[in-house]
Amino acid sequence: MQMQTTWSDRGCALELATRTGSDEAPALMLLSRGGSLLVSTPVATMWLVLRGEAEVECREGRFELGSGQWLSLDRDARPTVYAGAGALLVGIAMTASMQTQLHQSAQVVLFPGIGGVARGVRADALRLWRRCAPFGRNEVGVREVDRHLLGQVLRLLAAQQHAYRSMVDRCPGRSLRRKRQVFSRMQRAWLHIEGHLGRTVRIAELAGLSNVSVWYFTKTFQALYGEGPQAASARLRLRSAATLLRRTRLSVSEVGAACGFENNCSFSRAFRAQHGMPPSLYRLAAESGRTGAANTADMARQAKAG
Repeated sequence: MQMQTTWSDRGCALELATRTGSDEAPALMLLSRGGSLLVSTPVATMWLVLRGEAEVECREGRFELGSGQWLSLDRDARPTVYAGAGALLVGIAMTASMQTQLHQSAQVVLFPGIGGVARGVRADALRLWRRCAPFGRNEVGVREVDRHLLGQVLRLLAAQQHAYRSMVDRCPGRSLRRKRQVFSRMQRAWLHIEGHLGRTVRIAELAGLSNVSVWYFTKTFQALYGEGPQAASARLRLRSAATLLRRTRLSVSEVGAACGFENNCSFSRAFRAQHGMPPSLYRLAAESGRTGAANTADMARQAKAG
């Protein structure tokens, strides 16, 4: 089958768009060393960072991906992907009808989401991409790709979402197709939360994105993830705050503002409730290398004693 192949390398900015008369052609993509790619056509995409770091901006928000992380987006996301200076990442894009055909032939389904893979999977992915198409630097080309090899690519990617299988079963619906549809909508909402860690995301906003009522969305989200959307948003924003405290020199108040907290008091109170110590003490623990579970507990006891 014919497939578009794209390799953006060394700071080159390319665009992946539907080719005239071939709107059903999927695409394999490779980005490296500062290359970027705009997906300006409605296709579902999945990205896997093999090394280094990458950044994705799309309808769901902004995502910073590290080595071994993957991100799967639906066809309305239209992402722009940036590879870091020393990065290498691969991706696949498929239109809705081609996605259905390939899923039927390869018997796999890809859902929106974000996660990580083991080092061995990264090596397997790179080998498969190289076998599917000989990439040329900074070009968008069209090549014949073996459908069997493409099926292997899809199976490899779908295997990274194995944890989703039990979650699909917990979704409401009388048929597997309906359960998958509901799960995809909830996953898009989850990605929207993860993509907007700089602010509080309203439940009505998430329900609107999922095309369901606020009541239905809240009930389904709670049953599926074991926490409400607002609790999930707060937890993820506090996790992001902990990362900023470890990796940057931003002040505590700047970190709180960057993670969507209205003032330093509310940020410190929420951070202490989740991490067992105030943000300033957490930073000291990180700087001294005392971020293990036992050491964190010691620091928390010291904070309470103080």
